[in-house]
Amino acid sequence: MATFMLVHGACTGGWCWEKVVPLLEANGHKVCAPDLPGLGKDPTPPANVTLADNVEKLSRLLDKMEEQVVLVGHSLGGVTISQLAEARRRKLKALVYICALLPPSGSCGRDMTSMEPDTMFRLARQVSPDGATYTFARDKLPSLFYADVSPEDRYRAMERLRPQPLAISTTPVTLTEERFGSVPRWYIECTHDHAIRINLQRTMVKTTPCKVITMECGHSPFFSNPEELAEHLEAIARS
Repeated sequence: MATFMLVHGACTGGWCWEKVVPLLEANGHKVCAPDLPGLGKDPTPPANVTLADNVEKLSRLLDKMEEQVVLVGHSLGGVTISQLAEARRRKLKALVYICALLPPSGSCGRDMTSMEPDTMFRLARQVSPDGATYTFARDKLPSLFYADVSPEDRYRAMERLRPQPLAISTTPVTLTEERFGSVPRWYIECTHDHAIRINLQRTMVKTTPCKVITMECGHSPFFSNPEELAEHLEAIARS
């Protein structure tokens, strides 16, 4: 049996994994799906949150876990799990990126999304007046994140979104081959993703090679294809 830590993406919370967690737990796995600082039900003011805050919170959780963890990051969560792997590589069995941002050392998440300047993701993003957080235009959210998600799940998800700390996207990661590079990496590409499109996903994997699993779905496989996603995560844990 494996231990998983599931790290959510921008504006969401640990709640986004609510269909996947029970599937993994039913098969005997341990699962942790925390809220990152300023998101979900975490009370931290989002304008103050840094990438280091994300890494510190998750490091504290990892340090309490007895066995190595399969660390999973969705979307913007890919930035956090990369930096966390640099800090806690010995605690990790594998890194799994789900249609996630995968910047090389010295780059940030925004560097990755700016490679496709005309995407709906960039056009839908709305930065707060103080420049500290951002949200997404509500009318763009269904097609951006939830195109193949049931109306009920889409509505419940949209109601729980919160402003995203901008610093997570703009802080470059610092990664080394002996630390981050020593952890086995997997990338679950989502071919119908409208937020981080498949060409960008594959470009990032060419730069930072991973073993690749393909899912024919949109940006939120934890809602649209939870059983398939859970099976892939279990297969990675066994490998």
